[in-house]
Parts: sequence; C-alpha cells; structure tokens
Amino acid sequence: MATAVIGLGCGQKVSSLNHVTGRVTFKGTPVPAGVIQFTPDTSAGNSGAAGFAEIRDGEYDTTTSGRGVAAGAMIVTIDAYSMKNINPDFLPNGEALIVGYKERVNVGTDSETVLDFEIDPKRR
Repeated sequence: MATAVIGLGCGQKVSSLNHVTGRVTFKGTPVPAGVIQFTPDTSAGNSGAAGFAEIRDGEYDTTTSGRGVAAGAMIVTIDAYSMKNINPDFLPNGEALIVGYKERVNVGTDSETVLDFEIDPKRR
C-alpha cells in the first residue's frame, strides 16, 4: 500500500496523467519485451507522478499495460529483453539486450503523447 502512495508523487491527481505511447527499437529492430519507466526529472524542477508501461513487440502504451505520466521533464529508463533463452524462474523475458538505458524527455500537456526511442547501446 505504501508503494502506491509513493508512486503518486506529491499529491498528483491520477486524472491529470497523460497517455503516452510509442515504439522502442534496439539497433534498428523492435525490442521484443521490456519495461519503460518515466520518472520526474527533479534536476529540471519536475515533481509530478511517475509512470511506466510494458514493452511488447517494440511498442508500449501506458493505458493498456502501465500507468500514465505527468507532464514535464522526465528521465526515461528502459530495460529491454530478447525473448530468447527464456527461463520462467530467472529470465521470463529472455536475455537482457540492455538494462538501465536512460534518456531525458519532456512530456507535453496534451492528454496523449507519442514518444519513440532508438536505444543506442553506446549511450547509457
């Protein structure tokens, strides 16, 4: 229960969260599976709610498999997996392509935002 309260962040109303969708590619190929997280960039003065979504077949949608995102400066963290050599106990999404990839973005005040990411393995 405490996690849910912390996840809301600074009393942000859930109704003010934005629907964010997009594509995630790694070396030009859609990421088979993973997670994308949007965390407020406090260094840029944002303290809104964090959001997340599952990545499936290179696409994510915070409405269907996650939680919406507050507007403002965000730090995006992506964990991408191959769906190869799956082990249900240890690697349910297969081997990691990259874990902890970060990029800074700005989520607008539109109720729906599209953000695509091309993961550059040289940049973390």
